[in-house]
Amino acid sequence: MRTIIKNGINSKKMKKIVICGFGEMGKRHALDMEELSDGKIQVAGVYEPDDIKYAEGCEWLKHAPERFDSISEMLAIIQPDGAIIASPNYTHLENLRCFAGENIPLILEKPLDSNLEKIFKIVRFATSYQAPIMVHHPSRYTPILRKGKEIISQGEIGKICSFRFNQTIPGTMFHNFRRNMKTGGGQLLEKATHDFDVLLYWIESLPKRVSAICKQQFYGGNRPDDLHCRNCPENKTCASSSGNMGITRNFKDVKVSNDLCVFAKCVDIPDNEVCMFEFENGVFGTYSNTYFINAFYSRVYEIIGTNGVMQISLSLPGRKKVGNPDFDGVIEVFSNTQPYNRYEFSYDGRIHYNASPGVVAHFIELMSNKARVYSPVDQAFAAEMIALAAYESNCKNTSIHIEDMLPDDMKIIFRKSFDRQISKKVEVKTGSTKIIKIK
Repeated sequence: MRTIIKNGINSKKMKKIVICGFGEMGKRHALDMEELSDGKIQVAGVYEPDDIKYAEGCEWLKHAPERFDSISEMLAIIQPDGAIIASPNYTHLENLRCFAGENIPLILEKPLDSNLEKIFKIVRFATSYQAPIMVHHPSRYTPILRKGKEIISQGEIGKICSFRFNQTIPGTMFHNFRRNMKTGGGQLLEKATHDFDVLLYWIESLPKRVSAICKQQFYGGNRPDDLHCRNCPENKTCASSSGNMGITRNFKDVKVSNDLCVFAKCVDIPDNEVCMFEFENGVFGTYSNTYFINAFYSRVYEIIGTNGVMQISLSLPGRKKVGNPDFDGVIEVFSNTQPYNRYEFSYDGRIHYNASPGVVAHFIELMSNKARVYSPVDQAFAAEMIALAAYESNCKNTSIHIEDMLPDDMKIIFRKSFDRQISKKVEVKTGSTKIIKIK
């Protein structure tokens, strides 16, 4: 099947891209690329086997990109300038292999895949692929976290000693394929790698050893695996139904339709996790996440240095912002020797803390051969090894040294991933920082 619908876009002046996977993330990427590129990008084709997801994606995008039965057919006919792999985690490797021998810049959704061996294969693929592969770790492109990097680099809190990262959010990820370890990989791999990548980006040192406790304390049960909230007689009263979680939180670039039951038999991933890890430069700290609290939403980073503390509240605690309605996140710097500093940020109603303008701008640069990759596969691999080591630690009830999990070729790639200090050598456009106030 090849679906062709004219959308009236003048493709001669645009970069043509294709998207593999037109579900929740694929349609978000499509809209971002077209809306934020100032007319420089056209979504010319998609590969999406699911008819409903394709229709929902077209409705979201407000036009219907050409649809193909296979990735190879799509590449041959469209001959795109770039491509995005946004299919479910467990399909990333098989979709990436369709690009073997091509020279097409890629955005690959994180995580690289859903288990250790497939991630190894993706890393090996990337070492021989001719074009750049940019992993979608959007946190590196957010104005608020780039400001955090600047504060650290300028030494405002002294030498970094330790950190505490904490996330408490509703279980929206448990309504889709991510609710199962085989298809999603677990929330430390799926969700927390955003935070682990931020640590690597800030600290610029390799993770060394990891200990973790990961428990399933709320979700899972004996409901049918194919039960959807919309068809459940309890959907109005169940606090964990998709309609009662407030999934989109008024984001203008999110429209979630996934509503699989969070209490199904197949739900086997932890929903409450904490891990402690150490980097090779001696920095250490903790990360924790909880996924079953609907009444409170918080994501807080605390970095402790020899001269002070930097605290970043990415999402203001609670569901509704209290006080000043014009900002969404805040950085506070408490120094032993300098006055208190506070930076407030607006995210312009966008998910990922307004990272999308930077992601789109950088992908245009990659397609134009004007930049090196800012969020490369090897560094995504290093971040994901924290998650995989954490699950190994939880299973074996002991601390895990990451390199003990790696074959020889992966050890070489892992150790070289931070040979280059990319924050100093690679520039990336992120658009306006939208700092509202500095006190």
